[in-house]
Amino acid sequence: GKEEIETDINAAKKSFGGAMQTFDNTRPMVAGMAIGLGQAALDMTRALLSEEGYEDNFGRSMHQQTAIQHELEMLQAELEAARLLVYKSAWMMDKKMPNSKEASMGKAKAGRIGNKISLKCVEICSMQGFSEDHLLEKFSRDSKILDIFEGTQQIQQLIVARQVLGKSSVELK
Repeated sequence: GKEEIETDINAAKKSFGGAMQTFDNTRPMVAGMAIGLGQAALDMTRALLSEEGYEDNFGRSMHQQTAIQHELEMLQAELEAARLLVYKSAWMMDKKMPNSKEASMGKAKAGRIGNKISLKCVEICSMQGFSEDHLLEKFSRDSKILDIFEGTQQIQQLIVARQVLGKSSVELK
């Protein structure tokens, strides 16, 4: 009867809450994969450019860098920002602190920047970037699944908005 239905509804709510909490614990791991992919793409791009005799002025002032060097530094900076967000959400998870907002922010940033970096690195390396002799083209394909796995950008933004605004899923869809 009515009591059984209420019991089933409460069990479903508890199960859903448990599933959402699991995502808070798995999003930092997926984000970490995106960070690793982005770093590997940047490192490989620098190595390929070096093989071609391209001097890396990493860390020098902007007027001493080429446009490609500047682009690589900006991508590295964005990657580092994502890395710090992911570290924070993982630290919070380890300390058993609520981390929904931080896990979603880190996942969104890491997924987005991992994809951006891998595509830009393929572009910078031109024909070598598309060659199956190197992993850059694979990184660019793999980066998309890391961006959408465990929730798309839109889902992550919605989770963050709910946390920041203090709204429930019923109040903010």
